[in-house]
Amino acid sequence: MKLHSSLESLALVLVLAAGPSACSEEPAAPLEEGTELGVDDLGIGELTPGDDKADGVWGAATTCKAIPDLPRLVNPKITISLNGLTVHLVDTATGYDRVFAAGPGSIDTKVGSKTFGESLSMFPLLAYGTQDFAIKPSTSTSCKIWWTDRSTGQKLPVFAGLPFLSWSGNYALHGPVDNYRAPNGGDLRRGFVSHGCIRMQAADILELYGRIRGVASVPVHVQREPERLADGRRVDLSEAWFGAECATDQDCNYTGGLCKLNQVGGRGYCTQRCTKTCPDRAGYPVSFCVPDSDDMTKGMCVLKETAVNSSCRPIDHFQPTAVNRFNGTAQATACMPASPGGIGDHCFVDDDCDSGNGCEGATATDPGLCTQPCTRYCPDTPGWPGTFCVNESSLGGPVCLRRCTLSSNASECPADSTCEERGRNGFPATIKTVCVPQ
Repeated sequence: MKLHSSLESLALVLVLAAGPSACSEEPAAPLEEGTELGVDDLGIGELTPGDDKADGVWGAATTCKAIPDLPRLVNPKITISLNGLTVHLVDTATGYDRVFAAGPGSIDTKVGSKTFGESLSMFPLLAYGTQDFAIKPSTSTSCKIWWTDRSTGQKLPVFAGLPFLSWSGNYALHGPVDNYRAPNGGDLRRGFVSHGCIRMQAADILELYGRIRGVASVPVHVQREPERLADGRRVDLSEAWFGAECATDQDCNYTGGLCKLNQVGGRGYCTQRCTKTCPDRAGYPVSFCVPDSDDMTKGMCVLKETAVNSSCRPIDHFQPTAVNRFNGTAQATACMPASPGGIGDHCFVDDDCDSGNGCEGATATDPGLCTQPCTRYCPDTPGWPGTFCVNESSLGGPVCLRRCTLSSNASECPADSTCEERGRNGFPATIKTVCVPQ
């Protein structure tokens, strides 16, 4: 896809572990507190140069961290959103509902691999054909410390004495890895940083473990797209930052928070005014002050595009764009409102779409959809929702539309569209759900 091809800018640090056989079998009995979990770990993923140095000075990394004394949940469920960078823990029995920041697997650039174009955390979904997994006491531990690099034999205490909760073999929820020597267990970079596991803030993984400890089986649903509620709102952290979705300025709950409408995507995003520079927040990509595309006399803050937020995919209808600093000459590749260009993405003109796609249904004020004519089948792109050929009169006849999932509240669909059943063009008995413009 047009800018999805920027995947080549991301170099993976390690090679993906071999398939399902790499996953360990469950121990016969629950592990005791403070016991190392005996699994054949995946490669850890990206490490900072300081963290990668086996100098034997481990600080607090070899000390088990205290599990907080918290009320246990009765019927907990977890949803992991890879592009949304969230771990969502809920319990309908007690009313508990909290969203945690996540650092899932890096984006795989190895052509031909099962996860090409995807986060490496997608491997269990693709290998086993399911999005639903479970965390059990027998494959969890309150204190995991050591990781061994299988290619070199080097041991590092990157897990820092924090909980390690397997949801599929050696794919697990665990601590942040970065700065693992720190007394608190380290610092999370919220983005695509691991080799398949889901990294969390140290305090967050401790809370999650404390809340679900002892539950026989905690359902875990994993999805590529950002999680959404039934009313379309995105599930995200309570503390917003640049690029977070919003409806009002109050949703952007930081100093100077401003909610702007993305004219292409149709959803609001958080920013703030700037004259030359912008503030940064720990764990997020560096910010950049750019001209406001709706008013070039004003500046607004956005995030730079890096491997951590590869192709700007955590932000709806944003794309990596070369821009100059507002009131300056410095240039950067920043995440700016734009169409990704794939089938089902919003657009105003054909040039907004990838090669082979055209823009249908757009007006001077309202976006249309990127699509292409079809007779029976449509092309899919690795790392993005599937497609389906339907005869949609509002778009001029047989065209390709994006597939969607009703059970996930149509999280694949852009704004102002619904997830509806349609028959395949020419073969109406074959029915799928697709994103249909309202």
